[in-house]
Amino acid sequence: MTTAGVEGRLMRVLHVIEAMHQGGAESLVIEHARHAGPGVEVLVAALNRGGPALEAARAHGARTFVLGGRGAPPRRIARLAALMRRERVVAVNGHNPTGALYATLAARLSGIPIVIRTEHSLHYPGRHSLLYRWLEPLMTVLTRRVVCVCQAVLHSHVSRLPWAARRFVNVANGISPAPHTRPREVLRRELELDPADRVVINVGSLTWQKAQHVLLEGFAETARTQPRARLWVVGEGPRRAELETLARTLGIAERVQFLGARGDVSELMVAADVFVLSSVREGLSVTLLEAMRAGRPAVVTGIGGNAEAVVDGETGRVVAVDDRAALARALGELLADPARAAMLGAAAERRWRVRFTAERMVRETEALYRERPDRTAAPAAWTGAGTEERHAAS
Repeated sequence: MTTAGVEGRLMRVLHVIEAMHQGGAESLVIEHARHAGPGVEVLVAALNRGGPALEAARAHGARTFVLGGRGAPPRRIARLAALMRRERVVAVNGHNPTGALYATLAARLSGIPIVIRTEHSLHYPGRHSLLYRWLEPLMTVLTRRVVCVCQAVLHSHVSRLPWAARRFVNVANGISPAPHTRPREVLRRELELDPADRVVINVGSLTWQKAQHVLLEGFAETARTQPRARLWVVGEGPRRAELETLARTLGIAERVQFLGARGDVSELMVAADVFVLSSVREGLSVTLLEAMRAGRPAVVTGIGGNAEAVVDGETGRVVAVDDRAALARALGELLADPARAAMLGAAAERRWRVRFTAERMVRETEALYRERPDRTAAPAAWTGAGTEERHAAS
């Protein structure tokens, strides 16, 4: 079916993702369901398991499926292709390596010409299996566009596949306005804070790439000069016990609360004062966008899309990866000067509203589904030219 053949009629778009439990990529799939444009019907297929994110996509109007079951990849690809034919899918968007591999091959089996791959993360050694590395060039040939969620992600992938640069495009992540939140004071009382306490919040999986050990060591330095400083670590992961031990070793256990996985992150952002990411690897963090939306200044490492979202000195601070001293200084500056922190936070909220909304993200992505096959992005999309203009026009 040609692109012209789908204009003026219902376009069924199937998002394929490995799982829909909870996480950054999953939350963005939900946004595609929430903000689907006129004439677009969103379907979501989770290859392995569903969960809260799949339920949320369904609540926003998506028809959802869990492929599940066991079997060799060819059999599962055949099942996915059968789903595409049965549901009369017109366009397919595969998310991250596993979702993209299954989506691309199943779409070709089904004769679906509009195939998009979305890369949510920087490329790094070990991210792709050996089989995927062999298949990726073929998949890229069979893919109309490779959507990268920030310019840094685009660079990391095009540098490996420069011959395909015209297929890559940057569509920055975006999120919706926050749901109604409880007043800041209510949540702070629930978490037993003194009104004078100044709270730093970190949200993310407790894993090596999020580098919360660097955050704890930097915060220990900050705590020496900021007696009212507190730290909330939100999330779960394999490093939790190790990080709790480190907090005790550093003598800051009474200043740090490990809050686990939470469903009220938007409220926690409002109740906190400064957001922090100490990551060594990022795409474009959804939690960073949530902090900006809440009007909170951020201290982030200069990795991935962090420096594309945060303007150093204007909406927050950008520090070097693994630089505990710089992170401690940046946190200390913002905690010690509430007026400046509030000014940077207000600028961050304005930046989110202009550049990182879900509506903009979905409209730009849906435009790619309708794009004529012979219209490919100029190499400028990979060199960086044009990115600011595109955001400014959105």
